[in-house]
Amino acid sequence: MKKQKAETEKEPKRKKGPLLFIVFLLFLLIIGGAGYLLLSASGVDVKGKVFSALPFLNEESDQEASSQSTNSSNTQSQEMEALQKKIKEKDLEIENLQVKLERAKAEMPTEENSKETEASTGEEGDSQTAEMKNLVRSYESMSPKNAALIISELKEDQALDLLGQLKTEALANILAKMEPDMAAKYTELLAEEANVQ
Repeated sequence: MKKQKAETEKEPKRKKGPLLFIVFLLFLLIIGGAGYLLLSASGVDVKGKVFSALPFLNEESDQEASSQSTNSSNTQSQEMEALQKKIKEKDLEIENLQVKLERAKAEMPTEENSKETEASTGEEGDSQTAEMKNLVRSYESMSPKNAALIISELKEDQALDLLGQLKTEALANILAKMEPDMAAKYTELLAEEANVQ
């Protein structure tokens, strides 16, 4: 009988051990979850810290990071290709405009030829006027920055002739993109030319 009492007293102790262990694990799980939620809510990168602290998990995060960096480098390379394409297009546009400018320079009368041009027929004058109008339209349609760069390379009399025929808005935008001393010089010369006429 004493053995039975002793065995019955031991049995509840055996049953309490696994039960206490399960309760302890549940307690840890609840505390850990609450801690995770609190830290996450306060802005702490809990996952990052856990992954960096545990080396076997760190390999997986390294793979994720490398795949993300590969994706970002692919995106960057695509953006670079797009920008390079735009640069090539702009370079082509500048080259085309420079060709037009060279043609216009060659066709523009110099001081020696201007007397001959005045003496020539009205048809030649009309064609040169039409060409000049086309050139003026080209400069009005291009970006003010590009136009300012090209005009600053022209001879002064050619630049004045061209600037004098531009619309007021285009002229203002081009002068705004020129070097200040160059813009001041052309503004002064245009004002003098306007006063003479």
